[in-house]
Parts: sequence; structure tokens; C-alpha cells
Amino acid sequence: MNDRQPSLAAHEPSLHTIEMVCDRLAEMGVAVGPDTARDLVCAVLTAEAPRVDARLREVLDNALETIRVAAQAAMGVLATTSPAAQRPPEPDAPTEPARREKAPSPPPPAQP
Repeated sequence: MNDRQPSLAAHEPSLHTIEMVCDRLAEMGVAVGPDTARDLVCAVLTAEAPRVDARLREVLDNALETIRVAAQAAMGVLATTSPAAQRPPEPDAPTEPARREKAPSPPPPAQP
């Protein structure tokens, strides 16, 4: 029978983790095999899972709240600016260069 929490039941520690536990315990003079090391790691994960889960949920809630506030602020900014559809249309670009007409000359001064 498996006494692990359902969320951790499918999780198995990696071979690297098992080897690390065996090596660390061997350094302390405790010789354990891979099955014992695996059981030890699984027991620690099961015991710590609720605390880690609570902390992770708190961090995620804070991140989501930050995103929500930023999205609301962005929506407020967008709502206060005029949409592009309401701007006056830009004049069409001329197909040929504009011709410059000569300004009329001023009339000659009157003679006395």
C-alpha cells in the first residue's frame, strides 16, 4: 500500500538524487542502498509537500495579482486614448509631384 499523497504518488526521485543521498549518507558513515535512499527521499518529499505547495500557491497568487493590476492599468490607459478608427483619415498621397505655381507679381506702383 502506498501512503504517499496522491500528488506525489507518481513522482519518483531521479537517479541522480538517489545517488546523491547514498553518497552523502556514506560520507556520514551510514551505508544505504538505492531502495532505502529512494524511500527516504519520497518520505521527505511527502512530509514537505504541503508546506512547499502552500508557499508556491502564495507566490503564484501574488504574481497573478500583479498581472491583473497591470492589465487593469493598461485597459484604463487604452480606454482614455482615442482609438485609431476615430482619428481623421490621412490625406491620400499625391500620385504625381505637386506643381509649384509662380506667385503673381505685385502691381506696379502708380505714377504721379
